[in-house]
Amino acid sequence: MSDFNNENFEADGASFRHMNPARIAYIKPTGLEEARKQGIIPEGIQLPEGTRLYVLHAVDGRVLGFTDAWASAYGAALQNELTPVSVH
Repeated sequence: MSDFNNENFEADGASFRHMNPARIAYIKPTGLEEARKQGIIPEGIQLPEGTRLYVLHAVDGRVLGFTDAWASAYGAALQNELTPVSVH
């Protein structure tokens, strides 16, 4: 078994050693209840129960935005010159 080595790890065809950490963002699937607890959903906004959001976070955890589709979150990251990664 080999040790994890960032120099050899590749994501989307680009190794992490070429990424700017300040430009990495992550996409996290988030349930409606959790989104409300985190203050992501403004008060008074009604969404159907069971709604799943895809929240785009800066590498430091700040919420940059949210949407109801993973592809939209991914596209928003790319449009803002961020390198998106998924969190499960």
